[in-house]
Amino acid sequence: MIALKWSVVFLGLALTAFGTAAAERPLSGEFNVDDPPQIAPAFAAEESEIVPLQAVDESYRLPKTSYPTHYDIQLRTDVHTGERQFQGTVAIHLNVVAATNSIVVHHRSLTIQSAKLVLVPTAGEPQELDDPTWTYDTRVEQLSFKSVNPLNPDSYILTVTYAGRLSNNQDGFYMSSYVDAQNRTVYLATTQFESTSARMAFPCYDEPALKATFALQITHSRFYTANSNMEYDFEIDGDYRISKFKVTPIMSTYLLAFVVSDFAYKGPATHRVHARANAINEVDFAVEAGQIILEKLDTHLGIGYYDHMPTMKQFAIPDFAAGAMENWGLVTYREQYLLFNSELSTYRTKTNIATVIAHEYAHQWFGNLVSPEWWEYIWLNEGFATLYEYYATHMAYPEVGYWELFNTQVIQAAMVPDGLDSTRPMTWNADTPASIGSLFDRVAYPKSGSVLNMMRNVLGEDNWTAGLKAYLTARQLNTANSDHLYTGLQSAIQGKNVLPDGVTVKDIMESWATEKGYPVLSVRRTYETGSVIISQERFISDRKVPNTNIWMIPYNFVRQSRADFDDLNTFSWLSTKAARISTDVSANEWIIFNKQQVGYYRVNYDDANWELITNALINNVDSIHRLNRAQLIDDAYWLARSGRLDLEILMKLLTYLPNETEYAPWTAANNVLSYFNGKLRGTPDYENFTTLVNHLIRKVYATLEVDSVSESEPLLHKYLKQTISTWACMVGNEDCLKRTKAALQKEVTEGVKVHPDIATVVYCQGLRTADAAEYQHLYKRIYSTQNWAFRSMIITALGCSENKEFLKAFLQTAIASNGAGVEINYKSAERTQIVQAVYSGGRAGVDALIEFLRDPDMVREFISRLGINTLNSAISNIASRTNNQEELNMLNDLLTDLGENITPQTAESARATVQANFAWQQSSEGLLTVNFVEEYVDSIVPEPPTTTEGPTVTPGPTTVSQAPSTTTAGSTTTEDDGGAATIAVSITLLVSAVAVALFN
Repeated sequence: MIALKWSVVFLGLALTAFGTAAAERPLSGEFNVDDPPQIAPAFAAEESEIVPLQAVDESYRLPKTSYPTHYDIQLRTDVHTGERQFQGTVAIHLNVVAATNSIVVHHRSLTIQSAKLVLVPTAGEPQELDDPTWTYDTRVEQLSFKSVNPLNPDSYILTVTYAGRLSNNQDGFYMSSYVDAQNRTVYLATTQFESTSARMAFPCYDEPALKATFALQITHSRFYTANSNMEYDFEIDGDYRISKFKVTPIMSTYLLAFVVSDFAYKGPATHRVHARANAINEVDFAVEAGQIILEKLDTHLGIGYYDHMPTMKQFAIPDFAAGAMENWGLVTYREQYLLFNSELSTYRTKTNIATVIAHEYAHQWFGNLVSPEWWEYIWLNEGFATLYEYYATHMAYPEVGYWELFNTQVIQAAMVPDGLDSTRPMTWNADTPASIGSLFDRVAYPKSGSVLNMMRNVLGEDNWTAGLKAYLTARQLNTANSDHLYTGLQSAIQGKNVLPDGVTVKDIMESWATEKGYPVLSVRRTYETGSVIISQERFISDRKVPNTNIWMIPYNFVRQSRADFDDLNTFSWLSTKAARISTDVSANEWIIFNKQQVGYYRVNYDDANWELITNALINNVDSIHRLNRAQLIDDAYWLARSGRLDLEILMKLLTYLPNETEYAPWTAANNVLSYFNGKLRGTPDYENFTTLVNHLIRKVYATLEVDSVSESEPLLHKYLKQTISTWACMVGNEDCLKRTKAALQKEVTEGVKVHPDIATVVYCQGLRTADAAEYQHLYKRIYSTQNWAFRSMIITALGCSENKEFLKAFLQTAIASNGAGVEINYKSAERTQIVQAVYSGGRAGVDALIEFLRDPDMVREFISRLGINTLNSAISNIASRTNNQEELNMLNDLLTDLGENITPQTAESARATVQANFAWQQSSEGLLTVNFVEEYVDSIVPEPPTTTEGPTVTPGPTTVSQAPSTTTAGSTTTEDDGGAATIAVSITLLVSAVAVALFN
């Protein structure tokens, strides 16, 4: 499962990098690849910190007295009418393995009506036992069927009839809906069972290790179709169709899935994509990409998908809480992760579709064919799926550059949350459904994917794939824990001198899987002798704390005179706290560790080496690999934030950026500049900061066509263009503002649509000073489509306006209900997104939101429609964007006006946030930043006038409160609000409000 497309939403981190796939990287001559890897000699060894044992409540686990072998499930639904009630019967074939008088299974929110228990002895006829009685423990969600007679070890069938109700929270067996071409609401039923919600559809042994086969029958409208993991036959019974599915392979309950809908489909019989009829023309790319990616994974892993499943079906679900779900043979997606419309969808949408398909298809092996023994090993699912999310798309489309997104979207993104003191190890237990759900986090996904990719490079591609095939073959149709993976990988390298003598795959992996966080490798050179001391300690992002953590760190390094960054298969090892290594690197050349940032750790150097690196980049940007340039910026930033590096070293490093033209380093730089932008906006020093940014981006901006897209424009160039042009417009570049405004005006007045790949910047920046006609034009486009990714982009853009009256009118549409007679056609998550778009778009939006919330009537509607949590979030975000006394006065007035609508804790927290902002301005970090920026701006030599056309930069920034995010805001598709409104009424609400604001 991919939860909310984690790689799109990581703390506003930028989304791409530039590099080469390991399979294509040649080995250099610096190391003799025939020699075994070396462990660095110990310099100062200490014992590793021991992770304390977890306290878990085993009462949430089912007793081990019985286990299932097969389920016969019969369901009946009238979802086509909008009816949520459903009926069900399940016959659970089970084996009792220890004498008991109770069969215990899970259920949640079902009404049990009757139960029968039959003994099925190995020899003899089945024997019906007395009807069991049942009790239910709501705390652990366990349903116990008690028999009058003891149940001895044997085979039984427990048949339960029950009723349920389709949920409305996109969990379990739930109802979804969409609006068809005739503007009618159409209902469908679908499932989301991972991790503990199969029990909402039928009583079951809802634990991943308790695998069984499933035979499903669904009775539904004859005008609908039912789909599940397997193929089916059907018969007609009056107005109903009875769909009977073939028996599945043995699998975990959370992988069962079914959809009852009127969807259309495209694709060959063995690989179809299903969607609502009015979106079926947007599935062509998903059909193509799915087939290619599945074929590449087949070949790569050496185990055919179709050896176990007859077909692959992909479903675009209108309301889907998760990003996508890997149900075996029937993968479900939030619509924006499957539907691509070339006239509306951006390059980011297409990338998301390809990578999410690859993620879910990787799960067909990692999770489905081999399932986790228990949820503590969920990284065996999600870590592999995250790695292959990028690697499988690279194999399918090597010319596009998808793999080159891995460093920034995964490695650097993972390091941010994993650098917190509160992080957890990869292998980590859980008991309650809530705690199990919390395991699907950034440790399970990007951190685990990063560690696995590091091991892929350590072992080498051939050994890696051989080891994975051994692991998957040995555990197929079964469960696995981490030891099973290590055994498979170890078997592929026996006798090959891949690892140092006496060191196993388990030794290395356990140091990463059972240890919280990750290390920083400190490199201290003795320049006279070439000797280098390397040491490790756990990196914690907000402070430097002595610790005794020890990882087995694979390291390599590059020297300036032999800058061979492409040998990624040769490593030495640091397995102690510190070690001394000898080199012949001369004193006047730099040394860089962790080639292309394959290793999951940060690197810090002594000041002299940082200076050598900085000077080299200023003189020749290409002397260091682009991925290492990104790593250097990212590491220096976080090392400075944690007190491990002088801030001036980071700031000096950034001064090489005027010559940088690659996206990966600019991604890392974007994060740094965003941080300082948020701290300095609204202060007297902000103008100097924008002047600095103008100077850093001037050269690369001049090479970009921000208002057009060429057919041959590479993917990474599009990412770069969006990042740079957003900064350019944000800090007042006249050329950028002129071009984006002109492109928007041309769409409004001449009907020349802005190309989707530049629409994010053009719409946002063009709207900053837009008039009512331009604002209304984009507002209307929300209602002309049900392409949710496009709608999300428009909502975000509408928040960029600097006209507070437009923004307040926009906010009013978010809380409008039946007051205008017809409900506006927003998804509920889109309403919340409107609020987010307004406060994120600029300081004008923050001010507009404050004024809006000072109206008691608006506050009542706001809370009623969007909930108190959305109000609390809005207050928190206003506070985080408050940097001066005038803004604080506005916030205090708002808090006073809100009164009892918010808790004292919310108000106190908001004021504390502002005080932290003010404190930063007087902190050492703040003062050093301001001083460096001022000196740098003073040192800028004005460029001579030129007669050639090019960007004209003005020092005055537009008024913004947040740095550009290089992510496209994701639309969270949730429950439909009762059907579509007429577009005219919706537009009238906004147009009227805008007209009032403009002319009264």
